[in-house]
Amino acid sequence: MKKQVVFGVFLVFLVSFFPLAGQGGEVSFRLDAPESVVAGEDFEVELIFWKGELEDYSRFSQELPEGFTATNVSSPNADFSFSDQRVRIIWLKLPNEDEIQVKYTISVDERLSGQLELTGTFAYVVDGERAYISLPQPGIVNILPNPEMDPSLVVDISEFPEMLRQAEVGIPGKKAYAQVIRQEPVKEPNGLVYVNLLIKTPAGSGFLKLEETIPGGYSFESLSANGAVVSQAASLARFVWMRPPQQSHFTIRYRLVPILEEEQQPVEIEGTLSFTEQGATKMVNIKQVDVDLTSLDTDQQLALLRTGAAGSSGGSSSMSETGEMSETGEFSETGSATGIQPVEEGTDQPPMPSSINGIPALQPGTGIVFRVQVAAVRQPSDPGSSFGDSPLLQDVKVEVINGWYKYTVGPAASYEAAERMRDRINSQAETVYDAFVVAYRGGQRVPVEDVL
Repeated sequence: MKKQVVFGVFLVFLVSFFPLAGQGGEVSFRLDAPESVVAGEDFEVELIFWKGELEDYSRFSQELPEGFTATNVSSPNADFSFSDQRVRIIWLKLPNEDEIQVKYTISVDERLSGQLELTGTFAYVVDGERAYISLPQPGIVNILPNPEMDPSLVVDISEFPEMLRQAEVGIPGKKAYAQVIRQEPVKEPNGLVYVNLLIKTPAGSGFLKLEETIPGGYSFESLSANGAVVSQAASLARFVWMRPPQQSHFTIRYRLVPILEEEQQPVEIEGTLSFTEQGATKMVNIKQVDVDLTSLDTDQQLALLRTGAAGSSGGSSSMSETGEMSETGEFSETGSATGIQPVEEGTDQPPMPSSINGIPALQPGTGIVFRVQVAAVRQPSDPGSSFGDSPLLQDVKVEVINGWYKYTVGPAASYEAAERMRDRINSQAETVYDAFVVAYRGGQRVPVEDVL
């Protein structure tokens, strides 16, 4: 958890006074920041402006490297914003006081180390002409490595952007649209804002951390965390899993509660998911889409993560006639009709034939069984074009559930063995991605978490 830095040794960087041309006044500013801070903590920056005879439009801007975020504390009469790694403080009309104090906090990613250079420019208008002053030299804040962080995961500030770019390219799952999807926040008439997120569990990761920014004027409340340790630090809501959930994907939910007597800022949320992969920490951005996550079934959720669209009736991993993924995320119709009409759950289903389109039907078993689902389609698949090229898919079986032809391989002796099978299929079977583990009890498919 981040800790607010309250006491400490401060270095004061004092800008020389610059004369205000043509008005006999002086304009200057000063930046105060701590000498050092431990990565993972927040620290406070104080700006003091002497405005001279300025009254109208003025602006302060400051660039921050990747891994640092700024949150407003106090900016009298100004519009404070932080986006694209830039702090912007804009006054359309300056306060009446000669001395203006601005405060904001900077959050430090817990993986960073090195020297943070704080620069800044104060721009204003004099007699219709633009003018500006800058710090003559940057203020230096030493970022000390977090003692609780694995030293192999600590990254120098200068190397952090490249690490993020590599993480974006290395998202587990071929051709995946997103690792995490946020439903557009839903604002109720009473002012409460509800946020739902869908997360694809990274294969093999031993650690997950999800962070979301909290808009000004709101407090944060977790509603469903799926086993995460939940905390709040400054403007960040944080979910941490020391052992990731065992499902292939899962959802979490929280809400934003308006704070009385505070102005509610626009609900514009940014977030990241961090996880480990082969000893390295990866970070991916969260994508926001206009879809009701609560209305989607499992196959639709997987389709959404894979393609960015759930479709009207969902779908899981699938291939086209050539063994490639179709644009819609579903199998192309191949082969002749089977004569088996899929039926809805709760009706009398005809006996399952021994095979469908040459693929053996999954017969009911006993006890608890784990398998790996590799596809779900509305039309039966042709075995030659869909599964014939991969030895991992030679033992594929088909079943019909709620109008879907679902294809699985297995069985596996345990959930862990099924996970290993899933990972091999995702990495080696060219016509399949986003395979996931499914469970059966007494011949009936049940949620995996029900049998773990």
